[in-house]
Amino acid sequence: MTARSEISERLLDEALAWHHALARDDANWEDYTLWLEADPLHRRAFDEVALTDRIVNERAGDLRASAPVVQEEPDRRAGLSRRVWLYGSMAAAIALALGVPAFWPQQTQADAVYTTAPGETKHIAMAQGINVDLAPASQLVLRDSDPTQLELTRGDAYFEVAHDPRRTLSITAGRYAVSDIGTRFGLNLSGDAVMLAVAEGHVSIAPAGGAATRVSAGQQLIARNGSDAARLGPVQAGDVGSWRGGRLVYSNAPLSIVAADIARYSGKAITVDPAIGDRPFSGVLAIGDGSRLLANLSDLMAISYQEKGGSVRIMAAPLR
Repeated sequence: MTARSEISERLLDEALAWHHALARDDANWEDYTLWLEADPLHRRAFDEVALTDRIVNERAGDLRASAPVVQEEPDRRAGLSRRVWLYGSMAAAIALALGVPAFWPQQTQADAVYTTAPGETKHIAMAQGINVDLAPASQLVLRDSDPTQLELTRGDAYFEVAHDPRRTLSITAGRYAVSDIGTRFGLNLSGDAVMLAVAEGHVSIAPAGGAATRVSAGQQLIARNGSDAARLGPVQAGDVGSWRGGRLVYSNAPLSIVAADIARYSGKAITVDPAIGDRPFSGVLAIGDGSRLLANLSDLMAISYQEKGGSVRIMAAPLR
């Protein structure tokens, strides 16, 4: 059964009601968030409603010019829109609603890929009020060049998203999916670990096929890609994305994530003894040119490291 056939007429009614409600000044965002996170199908239904509304608005001028004049009773509008969204594709829905042929050319959009080198950062200003700061040695992909469909394939990124209930930003990181309609947060994908830290608002994150977790301002979630288990803990909102100010600030972050961050700034290949990969670290590291990060870390943690060429291995400090 396809995702579209799973979305019932009742669910589309609810999504359409929320779409209208969120346009009002007195919108109840708490109840909307609870409804959205109650079932993955709720987000699919809301996204379908919002996408169709956006397409209609963008094409309204062209459609009115080519469509016959249709008198529509006001009280039938919501019902007609719901049936349209339920029974057709986006282009077919608009054609059915306005009485014009669905012959717009279909264009295939290429993925847009943003990559940074070790020590390099990049600011990306996208459409729809979405801004991203990409940390060194990181990669972000815009699927089909759609700024609301992103994938962080490696590294660290800071997102600043203008609040807009008409669209949902979706970001894939490993086997986790992050959803947001407007907030500020950092997302880190290092090896098999994902770390989400929220500076403002609320963000949802869910493993593939699993239930979503709501992460609010002042919280961070750390999870392993190979496990549905996740750890939710506190973080200072001002420390989220601290790398943009020349510091790496951690609050009970696994050593494996810290080491991956250092590798991005130092340009060295760093591995961690699996026996201590989950050891938590809290502290501040000044980035500088990246050359002192390992030494500073070893001063703050009971670790040692061996360098060989451009490679480094981190181990537990020998017992004294």
